[in-house]
Amino acid sequence: MKKEYWINVKHVDNRLVIFLNGETVWDSGIIHDDPQLDEFINITENLQLHPEHTSELIFEGFNDTYTSADSVGELNPWHFHYRVFTRITDAAGNLVSETDMLAPYNEKHLSNPNIRAINNCYQIIKKEDDFKVVSNNLSQQFYN
Repeated sequence: MKKEYWINVKHVDNRLVIFLNGETVWDSGIIHDDPQLDEFINITENLQLHPEHTSELIFEGFNDTYTSADSVGELNPWHFHYRVFTRITDAAGNLVSETDMLAPYNEKHLSNPNIRAINNCYQIIKKEDDFKVVSNNLSQQFYN
């Protein structure tokens, strides 16, 4: 059996950057019009580099659609949808199971342009031969 840790990004409207222990593991670049995505990012190797220490997984979402044509006070949409999970496969590479490491994030809002829309930080530790999320700190900027 092989155990791996993955992130699946399903939506990005504007820009999403994913960091693990200070390293950029994925950057969407600026994306407009909220397309359906299916990006898979393997973070297994990054987690296993220093298993004796707490790892920090950060999702930073930006509302970067600001242009000089935008009027003052105009709001822009942002949408970030991702899932972090454990995947177990057998010796032949067949999927045995997938288990969410944390609740999938799927938020869509309006906010002022040219800001950091989300900062979602997870602390991950290795416990009993498995990586577990032990804390989460989320900040969001949106207009109600």
